[in-house]
Amino acid sequence: MTHWHRSSSTSSCPSRRRRSCAPRGSVRRLSDSPAGRVPGWAIIPAALGALLVLVPIVSMAARVDWPGLPALLTSENAVTALLLSLRTAVASTLVCLVLGIPLALVLARAHHTGIRWLRALVLLPLVLPPVVGGLALLAAFGRTGLVGHYLEAGGIRIAFTTVAVVMAQVFVSLPFLVVGLEGALRSVGTEYEKVATTHGASPTRTLLWVTLPLVAPGLISGTVLAFARALGEFGATLTFAGSLQGTTRTLPLEIYLQREVDPDQALALSLLLIVVALAVVALVHNSPRSGRARRHSTRRRQAPGVDTAPRPRVHAGTLTWRGTLRDRGHETELVVEPGQTVAVVGANGAGKSTLMGLLAGLLNPDEGRLTVGDDVLTDTTTGTHVPPHQRRVVLLGQRPLLFPHLDVQGNAEFGPRSSGEKHPAAIARRALDDAGALQWAGEHATSLSGGQASRVALARALACNPRALLLDEPFAALDVASAPSARTALAQAVRQTGCPTVLVTHDLLDVLALADRIVVLEGGRIVESGTVTEVLSAPASSFAAELAGVNVAHGVLEADGVLHLDGGVAVHGRQKAAAPMGATAFAVFPPSSVAVYLEPPHGSPRNVWPAEVATLTDQGGAIRVTLVVENGTRLSADLTAAAVAEMGLRPGRQAWAVVKAQEVAIHPSSGRLRTTPAP
Repeated sequence: MTHWHRSSSTSSCPSRRRRSCAPRGSVRRLSDSPAGRVPGWAIIPAALGALLVLVPIVSMAARVDWPGLPALLTSENAVTALLLSLRTAVASTLVCLVLGIPLALVLARAHHTGIRWLRALVLLPLVLPPVVGGLALLAAFGRTGLVGHYLEAGGIRIAFTTVAVVMAQVFVSLPFLVVGLEGALRSVGTEYEKVATTHGASPTRTLLWVTLPLVAPGLISGTVLAFARALGEFGATLTFAGSLQGTTRTLPLEIYLQREVDPDQALALSLLLIVVALAVVALVHNSPRSGRARRHSTRRRQAPGVDTAPRPRVHAGTLTWRGTLRDRGHETELVVEPGQTVAVVGANGAGKSTLMGLLAGLLNPDEGRLTVGDDVLTDTTTGTHVPPHQRRVVLLGQRPLLFPHLDVQGNAEFGPRSSGEKHPAAIARRALDDAGALQWAGEHATSLSGGQASRVALARALACNPRALLLDEPFAALDVASAPSARTALAQAVRQTGCPTVLVTHDLLDVLALADRIVVLEGGRIVESGTVTEVLSAPASSFAAELAGVNVAHGVLEADGVLHLDGGVAVHGRQKAAAPMGATAFAVFPPSSVAVYLEPPHGSPRNVWPAEVATLTDQGGAIRVTLVVENGTRLSADLTAAAVAEMGLRPGRQAWAVVKAQEVAIHPSSGRLRTTPAP
């Protein structure tokens, strides 16, 4: 009879898990690869498009009276029109910045149903003929306009003044700024803003210190394009402001008038406008496309007493949470003592990120209360909700998300500066030293490796002097070589802070290295909790069993050492604690204890179950065979690759699972497994 038991060989470095590193010389740029090549047929229409723009400009330049050009450009009318155009274009661009930045923020960040109508309204001047825009402005702000007649009664006249020129330019150029900035805001996303908020930055400080620097290329591009559009505005200006020498006659209007009177003057002024436009376009396309870290000498950042700065006082207190968020089906409770780390584990979609958002203040519960020590951060019964930036509950996410426009020292100083600390540089250097990242203080944030960036992100969090620390899979983005040292640094730092810490993870090593207790989430509810030893040695939930690498089966005690499962399946084992018959309990046994047979085994083993092979998984030197017993219970068995091949095991194959009774531990469920939060 062919049967196979546990795997007897292991491999410390399975070949299929090794990372392949191609030589640097073999890396090819996209433009050099077949995928990045331009189709040959595209060259012809591209050339025609370029010629369509180039030929008229060259033709106009050929007709310019070059010897008389200086005199034409320095005439009184030309100089007056140019200066007026520059003044009004600068003024209108400033107005566009004041109005356009908030408008772009609303369009990019708000989720109200009316936002799409607001966006359509903002973009309307892009498709309207400028003359129509001028008529609309005249209807609103003219002497008899909807708003203008009230202004006229108060002695304020707008139409046919320089103010009208600025308003006309703002009307037509504002969309250029808003469209470019909104696109940049959407590209950047909100992750950096969440980091800034949970590290103590107010919404305004987050906008000025984080959001705008991150979207600086888009903001610069939109601003320059808005300036260029304002400089060349003609139709709306002529209709709304008229053409008064020195008052409303901008350079485009002067060109239009000179076209009939003095064509040479018109050509010269047109050439001047083209040169200015080319300079603007060159400025846009030669500006940096991404944020650059500001280089700061670490020695320049040092202040007297930096190296002897006292460690910030820790606000240690118990974190207590209980609350619900109905639209996500979330109902949890949590207690974390000072200096304690609770690992929150569960499958994807179990509600771990929701819990972190509720604790950080990024989500508002329907019902709930959160306290840290004596401070009430959330209480729906009294309407209390402390904003995230005032909580000192710091969230460290899956990615370091270092601010790319700041260097390492600047990142570490972010929290202390946001909270108004007197010596942010000293605090930052102390935190960098605690995290083992002080040697990179003067480096660009974007030049660090994954492990280095994780240490700096930890230092940035510690510099905030958190009263509670939230770690949302902080090592998920690290490779196997970087994770151990990062784990060690984090464990040391958490011990030094003494604050309650909540750790979300899928990694057993994170639990073993950092956690004191484990909480298992399933469907937005806590289904199991206990110390690390309790949960890993006798996991009551299926996810905890998977995390611990063991099998678990739930049922009812039928007799001493006999667990009755649904479907008439019985499990025999050693009962670890006394419990009455009929009490709920669970059986735990390792995959290595499961033997697999192709035929019913001889003898009288007490745990013999017909099963079907569901999946095969490489475990690094062993093959984990997942079996489904007739009642639907899933079991795992570890076999050698040779055994799997010899038996021909593959999904759908029928087999027999056999486990010795002495390998099975039966535990009462009381106090370990629950389907709703405890009262």
